[in-house]
Amino acid sequence: MCITAPITNISRGSLHDGPGVRTVIYFKGCGLRCKWCHNPETILRQKQILYINSKCIHCGQCIEVCPDHHMNSKGNMIFSRTGCNVCGKCAESCPSLALNVCGEEKTPLDIFNEIKKDEHYYVNSGGGVTFSGGECLLYPEFVLQVAKMCKENKIHTAIESAFFVPWKSVECVIEHIDLIYADLKIANRDKHKEFTGQFNDKIIENIQRISNGYNNVILRIPIIPGVNDFSEDIDDFCEIINTFGCGVKEIELLKYNNLAETKYDFVGEKYISFADCVQTDDRMKELCSAFNRKCNINCYFV
Repeated sequence: MCITAPITNISRGSLHDGPGVRTVIYFKGCGLRCKWCHNPETILRQKQILYINSKCIHCGQCIEVCPDHHMNSKGNMIFSRTGCNVCGKCAESCPSLALNVCGEEKTPLDIFNEIKKDEHYYVNSGGGVTFSGGECLLYPEFVLQVAKMCKENKIHTAIESAFFVPWKSVECVIEHIDLIYADLKIANRDKHKEFTGQFNDKIIENIQRISNGYNNVILRIPIIPGVNDFSEDIDDFCEIINTFGCGVKEIELLKYNNLAETKYDFVGEKYISFADCVQTDDRMKELCSAFNRKCNINCYFV
């Protein structure tokens, strides 16, 4: 039986998800509900209709094919998601691509064929493929099959994971991955539950096991203003990081930004802003210095 996984996007030419020029595969579905999530369209496993209001030309084609969920109210096009079974007919009829089905089922071979199209970029830049999401490790057998094909063709592989998955899902793929980005969102257990919907015990345990068995781990920490950037948060982070093995080679701090705000409109969800602007470089340098000093691991920000 051929396995499939829901894919939201295949991003080409990425320079921030591993070495060289990379192709990033975004899987749909995540076990966490981070309140600052930058990819809200990847949170749910099931496919969704994205409605991009700015592209709508008010032609009314969607109303003709699905009057129960599309309507024109005083010149404004309204898409009602309640009861929508995501049949996709409205998206098929939309000439401006304002309506799209997000979460197309793909096979491992489908994805590898897309990866192969960019092979010349990998060769020239030392790049490769990065599995991301959502949470790519919700589909370990799928990732395994694609990763094996990549390794057979000497294509560098990386994963970006929050590691809120069973250990068997990690163990399934880890031998075929060249670089691991491990997300650590919040150190405090209860605060992690408050802002992500889950406790961080499983995440910490998985990273501990990985970092004691593999030497290719980059720890990623998103710095969210007013959430995990207080001095006590940094102390808590470093206390946990110091329990990890020597496989953690670097700590990468991610600046906060509001670039995902419009995506929440696309999926019909409310966006929560934690700050009006990104942190200054000076502030990020201060945080990096604290991590460097307390963890003795190279820390930088992007």
